[in-house]
Amino acid sequence: MTNKILVIDADTLLYSSAAQQQLNKCLATNNEYGSQRLFESKTAFNEWAKENNRDKVGYSFETISELKPDAEPRFAFQAIKQKVEKIVDASGCGDYVLCIEGEGNFRKDYTSKFVNYKGGRSEKPILFEDCREYFLKKYKDKVILSEGRETDDTCNIMAWESYNKGVSSRDKEKCNVVLAYCDKDLAANSRGWMLNYNKLEDGIFWNDGFKQSYNFATQLLVGDNADAIPGIEQLAKSTREQFNIKVSGVGPATAKKILADCKTEADLASRVYECYSAMYGEDDGWEERLDDNGFFLYLLRHEKDEWDLNRYLGVNI
Repeated sequence: MTNKILVIDADTLLYSSAAQQQLNKCLATNNEYGSQRLFESKTAFNEWAKENNRDKVGYSFETISELKPDAEPRFAFQAIKQKVEKIVDASGCGDYVLCIEGEGNFRKDYTSKFVNYKGGRSEKPILFEDCREYFLKKYKDKVILSEGRETDDTCNIMAWESYNKGVSSRDKEKCNVVLAYCDKDLAANSRGWMLNYNKLEDGIFWNDGFKQSYNFATQLLVGDNADAIPGIEQLAKSTREQFNIKVSGVGPATAKKILADCKTEADLASRVYECYSAMYGEDDGWEERLDDNGFFLYLLRHEKDEWDLNRYLGVNI
């Protein structure tokens, strides 16, 4: 892989390194009486509630973040450096670039009736801006800022450009990009050589067209809690009976059952369509729901690309 360039989706490296230097405590408020209690974590609250036979439904929560007593920015900087070095070394690539968020994101300008995009996201870690400033100075010309879109979009465009070289030449080795990621969004959108940097022991693997399309279909069914994208919130009775599903919601295991017999990308798209239309129908706007979910889950494949539901349902890619 020495003749390839490693494209690293580095946002998570900054977030995680900054977050390691802080404590995120849980302020629990009793909704009936207004009394409050600060716990070391949400887990600590859950344990307390169980021990004291308290119903969690009766409480609301706020995260109170503070730096650890021994926290210093330099510790976060060192963590970033170590993480980058570990990923680069594991890849064996001859060169690398680091992609992070810039200004703006076109998805935030889109008004949706069904998706409150990133509505549940917490505040950035306290030391995030310190880490970002260090990162830009440390890596300088290696950094690519993703302006007006997600960092994932920028990474995906580079991955698809590389993948298309392989398709046109019918030679995987002509694909000159290895995409280093940890976010499931890229696994559901990118094709070609990939490296999950949370599972470096698994090494570089080839994400083919069906695997990518399968992962994307799964996301359309399940949604993405991290970005407040709901997917299908409940399955129609007919769908549950068809696939012998006992639960009403859709998680990864349920999606796996629904998609199990799909053999082609067209099969996957048709199955997604069937599930949405069965649950919501025309009166409940099945097409608009699917369109909105797709808009937020789909990553750009080239600079002038955009999500197109009709193209997806026709599997015209």
